[in-house]
Amino acid sequence: MIRCPWLWYQLSPAIPVVFAYLFILALASMLKTSWTDPGILPRDLDRSALPEPYGYPYSSMSDYSLIPLPKDVIIKGMTVRLKYCETCCIYRPPRASHFVVHDVNRPRFLIENEDHHCIWLNNCVGKRNYKSFFTFIISCFLLCCYVVAFSLYHVVFIALGMDSFGDALKQTPVSFFNVLFCLLLLFPMSCLAGYHCFLVMRGVTTHEQLRSNLAANPFEEHPFDFGNPFSNMIHILCRPHNKSYIARRKFAEEVYEIETISHHPPLHITPS
Repeated sequence: MIRCPWLWYQLSPAIPVVFAYLFILALASMLKTSWTDPGILPRDLDRSALPEPYGYPYSSMSDYSLIPLPKDVIIKGMTVRLKYCETCCIYRPPRASHFVVHDVNRPRFLIENEDHHCIWLNNCVGKRNYKSFFTFIISCFLLCCYVVAFSLYHVVFIALGMDSFGDALKQTPVSFFNVLFCLLLLFPMSCLAGYHCFLVMRGVTTHEQLRSNLAANPFEEHPFDFGNPFSNMIHILCRPHNKSYIARRKFAEEVYEIETISHHPPLHITPS
């Protein structure tokens, strides 16, 4: 059985210290990602943009609403269309999206720079917690590599002094189990870490990448690219932590959603 004293005296005291650091880093970043507001945007900022119903105020038709027309903004010389969100009553900012919830009783929130919804962390990954999520998956990947390397070293070191490899496994059952278990985790963790490194270097989110894969030009330029992979990484991973829009000391108001029927509803004439 591998123990910290064996690593401490046989190899170096730094080995268990580094392991403890990686473990605490992974645990802390996981909790931070799970408990941090991902960037929920406030509602009802553009309710005045809603047009009045056709025939108002001389008509009693109030069972439908019209969606305001989209707005076009210029970002780095490129035109980006802002669509009106009838759920939140605001013009949806670029890269913002609703996260998917399976509970119909839960309201849908608009997330700034929404990347994806992680069911394992029970939270959405967005602008405010993407750095901690990236730290979490990278530290988990390094931790798996670390455990595999030194557990395998322990098994091989003991096997060299034994008559057979089976006798060595009897002396190091936990180390052998760690090698097998972490090797199973290493493949999905390496794929996930590599994929998000690719996204960070491109300066895109998971939703944007999935949508671009369906487009004709999956690697076309976008207005949020800073020119090179290094600049994209600096901007995403080293930007300051922006303030949350959630007022945690206030009571939540009731959510009203707009029922949309069409842009041009038919005219109903009531005979006199």
